[in-house]
Amino acid sequence: MSIYSLNPQERKIVTLAAIGGMLEFYDFVVYGIFSVYFAHQFFPGTNALIVILESYLVFVLGYIARPIGGVIFSHIGDEYGRKKVLITTIVLMGISSLGIGFLPVYAQIGIVAPLLLLILRLIQGLALGGELPSTYVYISETIAKKRGVAFGITMTGVNAGLLLGMLINHALNSLLTTEQLTNFGWRIPFIIGGFICIISYRIRKTLHETAVFQRIHDKPKLPLVYLLRNHFLPFLAGTGTVALMASTVVVTIVFMPTYLKEMLKLDSQTISYSMMAVMFFNVIAIYLTGLIAQRHEPVVMLRILLLLCCFLIPLSYFLFYHNYFIYGLTILGLLEGGATMLTPYIISSIFESRIRLTGVALCYNVGFTLFGGLAPLIITHSIKSGFNVYLTPSVYLLAAVLVCAIALAFVPYKQLLKN
Repeated sequence: MSIYSLNPQERKIVTLAAIGGMLEFYDFVVYGIFSVYFAHQFFPGTNALIVILESYLVFVLGYIARPIGGVIFSHIGDEYGRKKVLITTIVLMGISSLGIGFLPVYAQIGIVAPLLLLILRLIQGLALGGELPSTYVYISETIAKKRGVAFGITMTGVNAGLLLGMLINHALNSLLTTEQLTNFGWRIPFIIGGFICIISYRIRKTLHETAVFQRIHDKPKLPLVYLLRNHFLPFLAGTGTVALMASTVVVTIVFMPTYLKEMLKLDSQTISYSMMAVMFFNVIAIYLTGLIAQRHEPVVMLRILLLLCCFLIPLSYFLFYHNYFIYGLTILGLLEGGATMLTPYIISSIFESRIRLTGVALCYNVGFTLFGGLAPLIITHSIKSGFNVYLTPSVYLLAAVLVCAIALAFVPYKQLLKN
Protein backbone atom coordinates (compact mmCIF):
# COMPACT_ATOMS: atom_id res chain seq x y z
CA MET A 1 0.00 0.00 0.00
CA SER A 2 1.25 3.52 -0.81
CA ILE A 3 2.59 5.69 2.03
CA TYR A 4 -0.05 8.22 0.98
CA SER A 5 -2.95 5.74 1.27
CA LEU A 6 -4.94 5.20 4.43
CA ASN A 7 -6.77 1.93 5.08
CA PRO A 8 -10.50 2.03 5.91
CA GLN A 9 -9.95 2.12 9.68
CA GLU A 10 -7.37 4.91 9.36
CA ARG A 11 -9.68 6.90 7.10
CA LYS A 12 -12.46 6.57 9.67
CA ILE A 13 -10.21 7.80 12.48
CA VAL A 14 -8.93 10.78 10.50
CA THR A 15 -12.40 11.71 9.29
CA LEU A 16 -13.91 11.60 12.78
CA ALA A 17 -11.04 13.60 14.24
CA ALA A 18 -11.19 16.16 11.44
CA ILE A 19 -14.95 16.68 11.69
CA GLY A 20 -14.84 17.08 15.44
CA GLY A 21 -11.93 19.50 15.27
CA MET A 22 -13.65 21.45 12.51
CA LEU A 23 -16.81 22.00 14.55
CA GLU A 24 -14.96 22.95 17.72
CA PHE A 25 -12.62 25.37 15.93
CA TYR A 26 -15.61 26.90 14.19
CA ASP A 27 -17.33 27.52 17.52
CA PHE A 28 -14.30 29.23 18.97
CA VAL A 29 -13.33 31.48 16.05
CA VAL A 30 -16.78 32.83 15.22
CA TYR A 31 -16.32 35.09 18.24
CA GLY A 32 -13.44 36.80 16.49
CA ILE A 33 -15.28 36.98 13.18
CA PHE A 34 -18.55 38.41 14.52
CA SER A 35 -17.35 40.44 17.51
CA VAL A 36 -17.32 43.56 15.33
CA TYR A 37 -21.15 43.33 15.21
CA PHE A 38 -21.94 42.70 18.88
CA ALA A 39 -19.07 44.43 20.72
CA HIS A 40 -21.05 47.65 21.28
CA GLN A 41 -23.99 45.70 22.71
CA PHE A 42 -21.92 44.22 25.52
CA PHE A 43 -19.39 47.03 25.92
CA PRO A 44 -21.24 50.33 25.21
CA GLY A 45 -18.97 53.28 24.47
CA THR A 46 -18.26 56.07 22.00
CA ASN A 47 -14.68 55.20 20.97
CA ALA A 48 -14.78 52.32 18.46
CA LEU A 49 -11.19 51.22 19.12
CA ILE A 50 -11.77 51.14 22.89
CA VAL A 51 -14.87 48.99 22.39
CA ILE A 52 -12.84 46.60 20.19
CA LEU A 53 -10.15 46.43 22.87
CA GLU A 54 -12.73 45.57 25.54
CA SER A 55 -14.29 42.93 23.31
CA TYR A 56 -10.91 41.37 22.55
CA LEU A 57 -10.00 41.41 26.22
CA VAL A 58 -12.74 38.79 26.62
CA PHE A 59 -11.22 37.03 23.59
CA VAL A 60 -7.83 36.99 25.34
CA LEU A 61 -9.33 35.67 28.58
CA GLY A 62 -10.71 32.77 26.56
CA TYR A 63 -7.15 32.07 25.49
CA ILE A 64 -5.83 32.44 29.04
CA ALA A 65 -8.27 29.70 30.07
CA ARG A 66 -6.79 27.36 27.47
CA PRO A 67 -3.64 26.40 29.44
CA ILE A 68 -5.82 25.74 32.48
CA GLY A 69 -8.12 23.57 30.38
CA GLY A 70 -5.06 21.93 28.87
CA VAL A 71 -3.73 21.02 32.32
CA ILE A 72 -7.10 19.66 33.49
CA PHE A 73 -8.00 17.68 30.39
CA SER A 74 -4.47 16.49 29.64
CA HIS A 75 -4.33 15.02 33.16
CA ILE A 76 -7.60 13.23 32.44
CA GLY A 77 -6.33 12.13 29.03
CA ASP A 78 -3.00 10.80 30.32
CA GLU A 79 -4.70 9.10 33.28
CA TYR A 80 -8.02 7.81 31.86
CA GLY A 81 -7.69 7.98 28.08
CA ARG A 82 -7.78 10.30 25.08
CA LYS A 83 -11.36 9.43 24.10
CA LYS A 84 -12.85 10.74 27.37
CA VAL A 85 -11.36 14.15 26.71
CA LEU A 86 -12.60 14.26 23.12
CA ILE A 87 -16.17 13.56 24.24
CA THR A 88 -16.23 15.92 27.25
CA THR A 89 -14.79 18.90 25.43
CA ILE A 90 -17.28 18.75 22.56
CA VAL A 91 -20.16 18.89 25.05
CA LEU A 92 -18.71 21.95 26.80
CA MET A 93 -18.13 23.72 23.48
CA GLY A 94 -21.73 23.12 22.42
CA ILE A 95 -23.16 24.43 25.71
CA SER A 96 -21.03 27.59 25.68
CA SER A 97 -21.73 28.33 22.02
CA LEU A 98 -25.50 28.06 22.50
CA GLY A 99 -25.20 30.19 25.62
CA ILE A 100 -23.52 33.03 23.72
CA GLY A 101 -26.11 32.75 20.95
CA PHE A 102 -29.00 33.33 23.37
CA LEU A 103 -27.23 35.74 25.75
CA PRO A 104 -29.08 39.01 26.64
CA VAL A 105 -27.11 42.21 25.94
CA TYR A 106 -26.04 45.10 28.21
CA ALA A 107 -29.20 47.13 27.54
CA GLN A 108 -31.30 44.24 28.87
CA ILE A 109 -29.44 43.02 31.96
CA GLY A 110 -26.66 45.56 32.48
CA ILE A 111 -23.22 44.55 33.70
CA VAL A 112 -24.33 40.92 34.02
CA ALA A 113 -24.25 40.63 30.20
CA PRO A 114 -20.48 41.08 29.70
CA LEU A 115 -19.83 38.98 32.82
CA LEU A 116 -21.85 36.08 31.39
CA LEU A 117 -20.10 36.52 28.05
CA LEU A 118 -16.79 36.25 29.89
CA ILE A 119 -17.86 33.07 31.72
CA LEU A 120 -19.02 31.39 28.51
CA ARG A 121 -15.79 32.34 26.74
CA LEU A 122 -13.81 30.90 29.64
CA ILE A 123 -15.74 27.62 29.27
CA GLN A 124 -14.92 27.63 25.55
CA GLY A 125 -11.27 28.26 26.33
CA LEU A 126 -11.15 25.44 28.89
CA ALA A 127 -12.73 23.02 26.41
CA LEU A 128 -10.54 23.94 23.46
CA GLY A 129 -7.49 23.70 25.71
CA GLY A 130 -8.10 19.97 25.89
CA GLU A 131 -9.79 19.34 22.55
CA LEU A 132 -7.21 20.04 19.88
CA PRO A 133 -4.17 18.66 21.77
CA SER A 134 -6.15 15.45 22.34
CA THR A 135 -6.92 15.29 18.64
CA TYR A 136 -3.23 15.72 17.78
CA VAL A 137 -2.16 12.98 20.19
CA TYR A 138 -4.95 10.65 19.07
CA ILE A 139 -3.87 10.93 15.44
CA SER A 140 -0.17 10.63 16.29
CA GLU A 141 -0.73 7.45 18.29
CA THR A 142 -3.16 5.70 15.98
CA ILE A 143 -1.58 6.45 12.58
CA ALA A 144 2.10 6.76 13.52
CA LYS A 145 3.57 5.57 10.20
CA LYS A 146 1.46 7.92 8.07
CA ARG A 147 1.44 10.99 10.28
CA GLY A 148 2.18 13.37 7.42
CA VAL A 149 -0.92 12.39 5.47
CA ALA A 150 -3.02 11.94 8.63
CA PHE A 151 -2.13 15.36 10.05
CA GLY A 152 -2.59 16.94 6.62
CA ILE A 153 -6.16 15.63 6.35
CA THR A 154 -6.98 16.30 10.02
CA MET A 155 -5.72 19.88 10.00
CA THR A 156 -7.46 20.49 6.67
CA GLY A 157 -10.66 19.49 8.43
CA VAL A 158 -9.90 21.61 11.49
CA ASN A 159 -9.22 24.71 9.40
CA ALA A 160 -12.31 23.93 7.35
CA GLY A 161 -14.10 25.03 10.51
CA LEU A 162 -12.66 28.46 9.81
CA LEU A 163 -13.86 28.23 6.21
CA LEU A 164 -17.32 27.24 7.49
CA GLY A 165 -17.30 30.37 9.64
CA MET A 166 -16.33 32.46 6.60
CA LEU A 167 -19.10 30.92 4.47
CA ILE A 168 -21.71 31.64 7.16
CA ASN A 169 -20.32 35.16 7.50
CA HIS A 170 -20.66 35.63 3.74
CA ALA A 171 -24.19 34.21 3.70
CA LEU A 172 -25.30 36.47 6.55
CA ASN A 173 -23.70 39.53 4.95
CA SER A 174 -25.53 38.69 1.72
CA LEU A 175 -28.92 38.09 3.33
CA LEU A 176 -28.90 40.69 6.14
CA THR A 177 -28.12 44.36 6.41
CA THR A 178 -25.42 45.63 8.78
CA GLU A 179 -28.19 46.80 11.12
CA GLN A 180 -29.79 43.34 11.13
CA LEU A 181 -26.42 41.69 11.74
CA THR A 182 -25.85 44.02 14.67
CA ASN A 183 -29.34 43.48 16.11
CA PHE A 184 -29.67 39.69 15.85
CA GLY A 185 -27.70 38.24 12.94
CA TRP A 186 -24.48 37.76 14.93
CA ARG A 187 -26.30 35.23 17.14
CA ILE A 188 -26.98 32.81 14.27
CA PRO A 189 -23.47 31.33 13.88
CA PHE A 190 -23.21 30.66 17.62
CA ILE A 191 -26.57 28.85 17.65
CA ILE A 192 -25.62 26.84 14.55
CA GLY A 193 -22.31 25.90 16.17
CA GLY A 194 -24.02 24.71 19.32
CA PHE A 195 -26.37 22.42 17.46
CA ILE A 196 -23.75 20.90 15.18
CA CYS A 197 -21.68 20.04 18.24
CA ILE A 198 -24.38 17.48 18.95
CA ILE A 199 -23.47 15.79 15.66
CA SER A 200 -19.81 15.77 16.61
CA TYR A 201 -20.64 14.28 20.02
CA ARG A 202 -22.40 11.35 18.39
CA ILE A 203 -19.42 10.88 16.05
CA ARG A 204 -16.87 10.98 18.86
CA LYS A 205 -18.66 8.22 20.78
CA THR A 206 -17.75 5.73 18.01
CA LEU A 207 -13.99 6.22 18.47
CA HIS A 208 -11.86 3.63 20.29
CA GLU A 209 -9.07 4.33 22.77
CA THR A 210 -5.55 4.31 21.31
CA ALA A 211 -3.45 1.16 21.61
CA VAL A 212 -0.46 3.25 22.74
CA PHE A 213 -2.40 4.52 25.77
CA GLN A 214 -3.63 1.03 26.63
CA ARG A 215 -0.01 -0.20 26.81
CA ILE A 216 1.01 2.42 29.38
CA HIS A 217 1.40 0.98 32.89
CA ASP A 218 3.78 3.29 34.77
CA LYS A 219 1.82 6.55 34.65
CA PRO A 220 3.14 9.41 36.82
CA LYS A 221 0.68 10.53 39.49
CA LEU A 222 1.13 14.18 38.51
CA PRO A 223 1.92 14.33 34.77
CA LEU A 224 2.38 18.11 34.81
CA VAL A 225 4.96 17.99 37.62
CA TYR A 226 6.78 15.11 35.92
CA LEU A 227 6.82 17.03 32.63
CA LEU A 228 8.24 20.22 34.12
CA ARG A 229 10.90 18.32 36.10
CA ASN A 230 12.07 15.99 33.34
CA HIS A 231 11.10 17.61 30.02
CA PHE A 232 11.33 21.34 30.70
CA LEU A 233 13.54 22.18 27.70
CA PRO A 234 11.33 20.26 25.22
CA PHE A 235 8.35 22.08 26.75
CA LEU A 236 9.98 25.47 26.12
CA ALA A 237 11.02 24.42 22.62
CA GLY A 238 7.52 23.17 21.80
CA THR A 239 5.90 26.32 23.19
CA GLY A 240 8.11 28.57 21.10
CA THR A 241 7.53 26.43 18.01
CA VAL A 242 3.79 27.12 18.36
CA ALA A 243 4.48 30.89 17.99
CA LEU A 244 4.26 30.96 14.19
CA MET A 245 1.10 28.87 14.03
CA ALA A 246 -0.65 30.82 16.80
CA SER A 247 0.20 34.28 15.47
CA THR A 248 -0.72 33.52 11.87
CA VAL A 249 -4.00 31.81 12.82
CA VAL A 250 -5.18 34.75 14.92
CA VAL A 251 -3.79 37.64 12.86
CA THR A 252 -4.58 36.21 9.43
CA ILE A 253 -7.98 34.66 10.12
CA VAL A 254 -9.57 35.50 13.48
CA PHE A 255 -8.58 39.16 13.82
CA MET A 256 -8.34 40.00 10.12
CA PRO A 257 -12.06 40.82 9.49
CA THR A 258 -12.02 43.34 12.36
CA TYR A 259 -8.68 44.76 11.21
CA LEU A 260 -9.89 45.23 7.64
CA LYS A 261 -13.23 46.72 8.65
CA GLU A 262 -12.34 48.98 11.58
CA MET A 263 -8.77 50.00 10.72
CA LEU A 264 -8.51 49.81 6.94
CA LYS A 265 -12.20 50.73 6.44
CA LEU A 266 -13.08 48.03 3.90
CA ASP A 267 -16.73 47.19 3.32
CA SER A 268 -18.18 43.96 4.70
CA GLN A 269 -18.81 42.32 1.32
CA THR A 270 -15.21 42.81 0.17
CA ILE A 271 -13.94 41.37 3.44
CA SER A 272 -16.28 38.40 3.19
CA TYR A 273 -15.23 37.48 -0.38
CA SER A 274 -11.54 37.99 0.42
CA MET A 275 -11.56 35.85 3.55
CA MET A 276 -13.37 33.00 1.80
CA ALA A 277 -10.78 33.01 -0.99
CA VAL A 278 -7.99 32.99 1.57
CA MET A 279 -9.45 30.01 3.43
CA PHE A 280 -9.86 28.08 0.18
CA PHE A 281 -6.15 28.36 -0.57
CA ASN A 282 -5.35 27.83 3.09
CA VAL A 283 -6.92 24.37 3.35
CA ILE A 284 -5.25 23.34 0.07
CA ALA A 285 -1.89 24.45 1.49
CA ILE A 286 -2.45 22.36 4.63
CA TYR A 287 -3.28 19.22 2.67
CA LEU A 288 -0.32 19.57 0.28
CA THR A 289 2.04 20.27 3.18
CA GLY A 290 0.87 17.03 4.78
CA LEU A 291 1.68 15.04 1.64
CA ILE A 292 5.17 16.54 1.48
CA ALA A 293 5.72 15.92 5.21
CA GLN A 294 5.09 12.21 4.63
CA ARG A 295 8.45 12.02 2.84
CA HIS A 296 10.46 14.90 4.29
CA GLU A 297 11.56 15.92 7.78
CA PRO A 298 8.92 18.30 9.25
CA VAL A 299 11.49 20.32 11.22
CA VAL A 300 13.43 21.06 8.02
CA MET A 301 10.19 22.02 6.29
CA LEU A 302 9.30 24.43 9.11
CA ARG A 303 12.75 26.04 8.86
CA ILE A 304 12.19 26.66 5.15
CA LEU A 305 8.78 28.12 5.94
CA LEU A 306 10.34 30.51 8.46
CA LEU A 307 12.76 31.79 5.81
CA LEU A 308 9.88 32.34 3.41
CA CYS A 309 8.01 34.27 6.11
CA CYS A 310 10.85 36.78 6.40
CA PHE A 311 10.22 37.88 2.81
CA LEU A 312 6.53 37.15 2.27
CA ILE A 313 5.04 38.73 5.41
CA PRO A 314 6.42 42.23 4.59
CA LEU A 315 5.36 41.69 0.97
CA SER A 316 1.78 40.90 2.02
CA TYR A 317 1.39 44.15 3.96
CA PHE A 318 3.07 46.08 1.15
CA LEU A 319 0.27 44.72 -1.04
CA PHE A 320 -2.25 45.83 1.60
CA TYR A 321 -0.82 49.35 1.41
CA HIS A 322 -1.36 49.40 -2.35
CA ASN A 323 -4.94 48.05 -2.00
CA TYR A 324 -4.13 44.55 -3.35
CA PHE A 325 -5.79 43.01 -0.31
CA ILE A 326 -6.69 39.65 -1.82
CA TYR A 327 -3.10 38.95 -2.85
CA GLY A 328 -1.68 39.96 0.51
CA LEU A 329 -4.26 37.86 2.33
CA THR A 330 -3.60 34.85 0.12
CA ILE A 331 0.11 34.97 0.94
CA LEU A 332 -0.65 35.06 4.66
CA GLY A 333 -3.19 32.24 4.28
CA LEU A 334 -0.65 29.99 2.54
CA LEU A 335 1.95 30.64 5.23
CA GLU A 336 -0.60 29.93 7.95
CA GLY A 337 -1.55 26.67 6.23
CA GLY A 338 2.02 25.39 6.27
CA ALA A 339 2.51 26.33 9.94
CA THR A 340 -0.84 24.83 10.95
CA MET A 341 0.07 21.42 9.53
CA LEU A 342 3.71 21.21 10.62
CA THR A 343 3.43 22.48 14.20
CA PRO A 344 1.05 19.79 15.61
CA TYR A 345 3.08 17.09 13.84
CA ILE A 346 6.27 18.27 15.57
CA ILE A 347 4.98 18.93 19.09
CA SER A 348 3.06 15.62 19.24
CA SER A 349 6.31 13.75 18.54
CA ILE A 350 8.68 15.10 21.20
CA PHE A 351 7.21 13.66 24.41
CA GLU A 352 7.06 10.11 25.77
CA SER A 353 3.64 8.46 25.64
CA ARG A 354 2.85 8.53 29.36
CA ILE A 355 2.93 12.35 29.50
CA ARG A 356 2.42 13.05 25.79
CA LEU A 357 -0.98 14.70 26.07
CA THR A 358 0.18 16.86 28.98
CA GLY A 359 3.23 17.98 27.00
CA VAL A 360 1.33 18.71 23.81
CA ALA A 361 -1.49 20.51 25.63
CA LEU A 362 0.88 22.70 27.64
CA CYS A 363 3.02 23.65 24.63
CA TYR A 364 0.03 24.30 22.42
CA ASN A 365 -2.05 26.29 24.90
CA VAL A 366 0.72 28.37 26.45
CA GLY A 367 2.01 29.12 22.95
CA PHE A 368 -1.42 30.12 21.69
CA THR A 369 -2.10 32.28 24.74
CA LEU A 370 1.20 34.16 24.49
CA PHE A 371 1.48 34.56 20.72
CA GLY A 372 -2.12 34.27 19.50
CA GLY A 373 -4.44 35.41 22.25
CA LEU A 374 -2.56 38.66 22.89
CA ALA A 375 -2.19 39.53 19.19
CA PRO A 376 -5.45 41.51 18.73
CA LEU A 377 -4.84 43.55 21.89
CA ILE A 378 -1.21 44.32 21.06
CA ILE A 379 -1.90 45.23 17.43
CA THR A 380 -5.01 47.32 18.20
CA HIS A 381 -3.35 49.14 21.11
CA SER A 382 -0.22 49.83 19.03
CA ILE A 383 -2.25 51.30 16.17
CA LYS A 384 -4.31 53.34 18.63
CA SER A 385 -1.02 54.65 20.09
CA GLY A 386 0.06 55.94 16.68
CA PHE A 387 2.03 53.11 15.10
CA ASN A 388 1.60 52.53 11.37
CA VAL A 389 -1.61 50.65 10.61
CA TYR A 390 0.08 48.56 7.87
CA LEU A 391 3.44 47.97 9.52
CA THR A 392 2.25 46.91 12.98
CA PRO A 393 0.75 43.47 12.09
CA SER A 394 3.79 42.69 9.93
CA VAL A 395 6.21 43.46 12.77
CA TYR A 396 4.17 41.33 15.17
CA LEU A 397 4.23 38.33 12.83
CA LEU A 398 7.96 38.70 12.17
CA ALA A 399 8.59 38.73 15.94
CA ALA A 400 6.72 35.40 16.15
CA VAL A 401 8.88 34.06 13.30
CA LEU A 402 12.01 34.92 15.31
CA VAL A 403 10.68 33.19 18.43
CA CYS A 404 9.78 30.08 16.45
CA ALA A 405 13.20 29.97 14.79
CA ILE A 406 15.01 30.14 18.14
CA ALA A 407 12.76 27.51 19.71
CA LEU A 408 13.11 25.15 16.77
CA ALA A 409 16.86 24.98 17.40
CA PHE A 410 16.13 23.22 20.71
CA VAL A 411 13.56 20.67 19.48
CA PRO A 412 14.85 17.17 20.49
CA TYR A 413 15.36 15.55 17.10
CA LYS A 414 16.20 12.09 18.42
CA GLN A 415 12.92 11.93 20.29
CA LEU A 416 11.11 13.25 17.22
CA LEU A 417 12.52 10.50 15.00
CA LYS A 418 11.98 7.76 17.62
CA ASN A 419 8.30 8.62 18.03
